Amino acid sequence: MELFREDRAIPVVPSSHPPPGAAAELGRQFDEHGRRILLYLARRTDLQSAEDILGETFVTALVRWESFDPDRQDALPWLFGIASNLLRRHWRSQRRADRALSRVAVSERLDDDAGDRLDSERAVQTVMRELDRMRPAVRETVLLHAWAELTYEQIAEATGVPVGTVRSRLNRARTALRAVPGTTDSLNGPLHV
Repeated sequence: MELFREDRAIPVVPSSHPPPGAAAELGRQFDEHGRRILLYLARRTDLQSAEDILGETFVTALVRWESFDPDRQDALPWLFGIASNLLRRHWRSQRRADRALSRVAVSERLDDDAGDRLDSERAVQTVMRELDRMRPAVRETVLLHAWAELTYEQIAEATGVPVGTVRSRLNRARTALRAVPGTTDSLNGPLHV
């Protein structure tokens, strides 16, 4: 089996062939969990990138199928772990591209409702800046809980830490987010952690 990554234009070949039935099982996992993982990714990046990362998540899962513990009741945390790692890699490459583009001055014309959009964007940017200040492990825990809607146990499995660590990370994040002016309403709404 030979798979191709468009961004690198080099073949990605599994080091060993997955066991019989792995592709079918992974297809079932995609049907069961693909949409949920895509929604999580789409909240953290643009839709096109989210779709690309989703596809790469399942290709990586197939390549690494033998590392999956079949005694697990659910593959979702394992798949989220793969997706999160790929998302971090995407962000690193995106930051490099953004730094290059930021050197170019771009002017945009604002339309009539620009003020409302700017206020909304500022609120989101404030929360995102606070999330960016958090340690990566805490930020990842918050996003897996708030956006992917994983349980504490699933987050613990996806990140490889005890459930108590997940709880303390979320508590630390709640405290930090509540201290930011204007985020109290966000904590009770979509960013409820």
